[in-house]
Parts: sequence; structure tokens; C-alpha cells
Amino acid sequence: MSGTYEAYILLKVSRDIPTRGVVNEIRRLPHVEEAEILFGDYDAIVKIKAEKVHEIENFVIDKITSIEGVERTMTMLCVDEEII
Repeated sequence: MSGTYEAYILLKVSRDIPTRGVVNEIRRLPHVEEAEILFGDYDAIVKIKAEKVHEIENFVIDKITSIEGVERTMTMLCVDEEII
């Protein structure tokens, strides 16, 4: 796969930190296409785009998990339909 990679990141946010504040902070980060609050097992979802897969990994590790209140993440990398 080459070109642009997309991923969705599900977030679990601490009850002590307002989810809205976490989502607003994430919206200001590079690579973020969308960030929305959820109801259910996860508290927020983030859609990102990057030129390289390792940029997604670095983004999650360096940016997302360093935000106060983010307890857990689950990253789902989108697959190019041509390889399925």
C-alpha cells in the first residue's frame, strides 16, 4: 500500500476529565480529519490520515496517549480495497 493511509482511533476517557475537552484538543492536532464524542463502550472516535503507517503509530503514541484523560486507545487501520 502506498499513498495516504487512514485510521480510526477509539478512545476511552477518564471520568475525571471532560470528554469534550479531550476531543477539542485532538481536533487541533495535525493529521486529524474528524474527532467526535461517542456513547457506548468508547467515549470518542478520531479519523486520521498520514503518508506513512509509522506516522499513525507515532501519532497515537506521542500525541493521543499524552493527552490528559486518555486511558485507552484502539487503532484500526483502513485497508486498501484493491488488496482484499
